[in-house]
Amino acid sequence: MPDAPALYLFAGPSLTWPPTVAQLEEISRRPGLSAWMVADDEHEAAWGHFDLTVQGNSARLGRVLVDPRYRGRGLGHTFTRAAIGKARDLGVDEVRLAVVSDNEPAVKAYRRAGFTEFVDPERPLFTAMTYRIPERP
Repeated sequence: MPDAPALYLFAGPSLTWPPTVAQLEEISRRPGLSAWMVADDEHEAAWGHFDLTVQGNSARLGRVLVDPRYRGRGLGHTFTRAAIGKARDLGVDEVRLAVVSDNEPAVKAYRRAGFTEFVDPERPLFTAMTYRIPERP
């Protein structure tokens, strides 16, 4: 992340600028949390990161970070499919997230991936969204 506003757009209030190893270590100790790097065959390095925190039958998608060099290339769908796949592997029924409402590209990407919005009165500056994971055939 190049600066504090970018970090806030992608990680919300859970990290402060500049992010430190101590902040990431604290987050990594949260119960039910698992994190992944995202890469694919077309790009030489990992280009994204996300984490999931399982709570009951739901996983919360958080700290979604995309390397600035790879933004604007239509990778949002690949990224979201990876997160949903990992959530399915964890055995949950749905994925929830809260994206900064000003981050319209992210809101649009999640809508295209099948997430729907819901009202979360506790987080008025965020767009709360959910995705129901279909049962496997």
